[in-house]
Amino acid sequence: MVPLHESDLAQDGWSKVEWENYELWEKVEVRLRRKKHLWVFVTLILFFALSSVPIVIDRWPKWTTRTIVRHLAQELNWVKREAGVHHAAYRLKLLSEGKFDFVVERLVNCDAAHGEEVKTGLLTNGRNADHYSWITSIRGVELGIPGLVSEFCYDPLDGNSALRKGDVLAGFAVTPVRDLTEKRIDRITVLLLSGTNAEISFD
Repeated sequence: MVPLHESDLAQDGWSKVEWENYELWEKVEVRLRRKKHLWVFVTLILFFALSSVPIVIDRWPKWTTRTIVRHLAQELNWVKREAGVHHAAYRLKLLSEGKFDFVVERLVNCDAAHGEEVKTGLLTNGRNADHYSWITSIRGVELGIPGLVSEFCYDPLDGNSALRKGDVLAGFAVTPVRDLTEKRIDRITVLLLSGTNAEISFD
C-alpha cells in the first residue's frame, strides 16, 4: 500500500474545496442567467402591453359599436321568427333619434301606421347610450352611407318591407358620438339587410 503524506492530503483537500467553489459559482451563474432571462421576458411583455394600449383605446369604440349592432341583429332575428310563427307583420322601430330604445309592434301588414306593441327594450346600457349613436338616414347620406333606416318591418308573405319601397339594401349604423363631429367613419359598424328574407350581414 502506498503511504499517504500530509502534502498529498493537503492537495486533495485544496482540490476538493476548489471544486466545491467552482460548483457554487456555477449555480450562482445559472441563477443569475435565469434572472436575466426573466427580466428580459418581463420587459418584452411590458413593452408589448404598453405599445398596445393606444391601439386598444383607439379600437375600443369600434368593438363597442359591433356589440350594439350584434344585439340589434338578435332583435331583428326575433322579429322575423315571430312574424313567421304568428303569421303577422312585425316592425322594430328605434324610438329616439340617435338613442337605442326600441319598440316592436305586431301589424296587419307593413303599410299600417300603428300596431299592437309586443316588446320594448334598449340595445345597450345607459353608459354606452351617452357615447354612441345610431346614424339617421340624412346623416348617413352626408357620410356616404345611403340606405340607412330607423325601422324594419317584416311580413311573412312579402318579406323585407324595404324591397317593396324599391331599396335594394337597407341597414342600421352605429357610431361613437364624437366621430360624428369629426366625420370619422372607420369606427362605424353597419348592419345590412338584403334580399326578401332580410339576410343580415355586418360591415
